[in-house]
Amino acid sequence: LNIAVDPYLFDENLANAEPIYDYIFISHEHFDHCHPPTLRKLCQGDRFKKLFVPIGCMTPQEPIDESYRGASFARDLPIDQHIPRDKIEVLYPKYQTDKYDADGKREFPGPFAVDLGSVQVEVVESGENIRPHLPTNGYLFTHKTKDVSVYHMGDLHENYPALANLRGRVDFVVHMKLGFKDWSILPQFLDYVEPRNWIPTHYRTDRKSDPIPEGHWPPNLDDPAAFAEDIRDHIGDRTRVLPFTAGVNYEIALPSKRVNWRWQWVTTWGDPPPWAPS
Repeated sequence: LNIAVDPYLFDENLANAEPIYDYIFISHEHFDHCHPPTLRKLCQGDRFKKLFVPIGCMTPQEPIDESYRGASFARDLPIDQHIPRDKIEVLYPKYQTDKYDADGKREFPGPFAVDLGSVQVEVVESGENIRPHLPTNGYLFTHKTKDVSVYHMGDLHENYPALANLRGRVDFVVHMKLGFKDWSILPQFLDYVEPRNWIPTHYRTDRKSDPIPEGHWPPNLDDPAAFAEDIRDHIGDRTRVLPFTAGVNYEIALPSKRVNWRWQWVTTWGDPPPWAPS
């Protein structure tokens, strides 16, 4: 089973993209998460089955360009301009923020989860809501027989009590934006969820790595490793930070749920080195 979340490809990566995914999940309608050129390439062929989206991808807040302040465009939405409607399914959050409770509890029609056979998916509200009635999604993927889970939080901005429903159930959390403006909120997230491993994203490494093109947000950092280390400083030893590099495949050993780190020692000066006596 091959699953992608918020695929976003550029240049030769987009040109060479193959429809290798069974299911694709979108967290919200911003163009760097719901990217029609990428989805048109991937949402086709015999293997592809379904594109799962939040409601904002289908009925976005109007006018689009003004409402989303450049993060979405009228040419892109609704997404069924680009993908056949029968290949799209809208999902709603099973676990919701209490941010809007003062206005009365929001009721959504569902579905709130999806069964993909070997993988169960639960929807968790994220934080890029343009309006309360347009919730955005994070996703908890749990492999039923291998007992391993991944929580993609989407662009979650704020903690909320219902996240505690995930406590002890998350082996790997894909961290997007939470805490960017205030790292001090990360410990509360750890209190709620208690993830075993933490995968930071939304940053570059010290190479021009795929799939983030040079010059595109996020920017090149003077010291990119400092980003992951800064996260470590704020979450301590309560979880393991995994500094993955974009474009590299990582294998998870089971049942230990540890990453198989693989690297090679490379001598760039040749053999023997130029300073060796002749």
